[in-house]
Amino acid sequence: MAGVKGSSCAVNGCDGKVMSDERGTIFSRASVISRYAGLLCGCPQNGDGFVRVARTVMEMRYGEGRGFENGKDDDDIYEPAEFMNKPWRPLTRKLKIPAAIISPYRLLIVIRMVVLGLFLTWRIRHPNNDAVWLWGMSVVCEIWFTFSWILDQLPKLCPINRATDLNVLKDKFETPNPSNPTGKSDLPGIDVFVSTADPEKEPPLVTANTILSILAADYPVEKLACYVSDDGGALLTFEAMAEAASFANIWVPFCRKHSIEPRNPESYFNLKKDPYKNKVLSDFVKDRRRVKREYDEFKVRINGLPESIRRRSDAYHAREELTAMKEQRMRMEDEAIEVVKIKKATWMADGTHWPGTWLNPAAEHSKGDHAGIIQVMLKPPSDEPLCGIGEEYRMIDLTNVDIRLPMLVYVSREKRPGYDHNKKAGAMNALVRASAIMSNGPFILNLDCDHYIYNSQAMREGMCFMMDRGGDRICYVQFPQRFEGIDPSDRYANRNTVFLMEICELLMGYKVRFMSGQDVSLGESHCTVLIRLVPKNTAPASVAVALAVGKSTPRLLIPRKKIEP
Repeated sequence: MAGVKGSSCAVNGCDGKVMSDERGTIFSRASVISRYAGLLCGCPQNGDGFVRVARTVMEMRYGEGRGFENGKDDDDIYEPAEFMNKPWRPLTRKLKIPAAIISPYRLLIVIRMVVLGLFLTWRIRHPNNDAVWLWGMSVVCEIWFTFSWILDQLPKLCPINRATDLNVLKDKFETPNPSNPTGKSDLPGIDVFVSTADPEKEPPLVTANTILSILAADYPVEKLACYVSDDGGALLTFEAMAEAASFANIWVPFCRKHSIEPRNPESYFNLKKDPYKNKVLSDFVKDRRRVKREYDEFKVRINGLPESIRRRSDAYHAREELTAMKEQRMRMEDEAIEVVKIKKATWMADGTHWPGTWLNPAAEHSKGDHAGIIQVMLKPPSDEPLCGIGEEYRMIDLTNVDIRLPMLVYVSREKRPGYDHNKKAGAMNALVRASAIMSNGPFILNLDCDHYIYNSQAMREGMCFMMDRGGDRICYVQFPQRFEGIDPSDRYANRNTVFLMEICELLMGYKVRFMSGQDVSLGESHCTVLIRLVPKNTAPASVAVALAVGKSTPRLLIPRKKIEP
């Protein structure tokens, strides 16, 4: 699966080389790296040695945000000269609700509270002596419901919306200046984690679409890395990711050339609106038709992978049995030949055993017992833009289009019987440790395999809060979740609109710190959260910023430290 220059896949059998990025960091191409077994196993004894000591954004020369160090106050923070000389332009701003809208609602709340107070006073002063217990229980329930209603109404008194200015972000961090004459992006790096566990319950095509939406995000290519955690160790997921990496060589440049939104191919090609609206390039229709054909073929390949893997494994298994029978005949000659039974393995395309979970589970090849796997699907891109070539050499004309792709890594942590692997939290620990060695981004974004980035600039919008003045005091930025294929007229469609959209905005007026989800330590989460990574033993104030950006629906960003279950 050869990709374009600077973004080719590194699957076994392609070039047999060891890769390194521009900083000289070596990445092994081996599918199974035995020395990473302890790194990926998720056992408690391996945690402390791999705690990430990430510097703050300011300390890593990531722009003009305010940094902090251990033992230093805000007055001691270093500011670069060009930052002090420039007039300050905020990256974010608060949008208050107009008084003409909020004042009548506040008045209505006050009237309701007065009426409820009078009603409860009347209820208490007029007891029912014939059924005192029933009267007392009803009064207690009414007081409790009134208290709950008041708690629900208080956040609605001071709602706040927030907006970002992407033009200012670009001017501050991606515009040539004396310290950055070439205009190279100074935005911080982001490591995106995608979690999956069972290809039967979580279709590989859905996961592949999520990966494609990440790779095509509007963020500096060299600052973005994607890690796929396959907690089931399935060959089906591995080969689906390889196919996705191959298709990304067409899909990502196409999105950049024509500013495609959304950048999930399944959602884009199923849009009900006119896809040709506001498209100015004359070759858009031709490019879209070709990419659509390629995507249809990509889906056919993905859907045919289970049968392809099964037939390949059967063929290799039959060959092994024939080889074993020939060897037995040569040894035994005139003696009776017994039937040779060989464990039915799952085979990779290069003719080797798959080190993860087999289709027919066996010892050291089952969901709870398999080796650790790290595979670089797309190697780290170069720092300089790499423009494409004309149409005569490719399906679409990519002249003056950056064809680099972010790094894509497949990870399946080691599992052994008798150990508590902590489910998703353990998988995140393995990704944190692996990414600390390979890309070491100061921010982490965690998505589920069935989520994708609807707004390609969502990461930039989150960075506006982190890189703004006082951004070092922001712990995370939270994105509400959106859903597709839901009837807006269905009131029971489980959209969670009130909680995910309205409550988040209302609580911002009180600077409430909360993270949505059933289990904040990565059990399940209903919102996307962008969290800053800080040096060990240092933590910023937990000031939450709820932000609704288009329809971006990744999941949870976590600090780079060991996550306890």
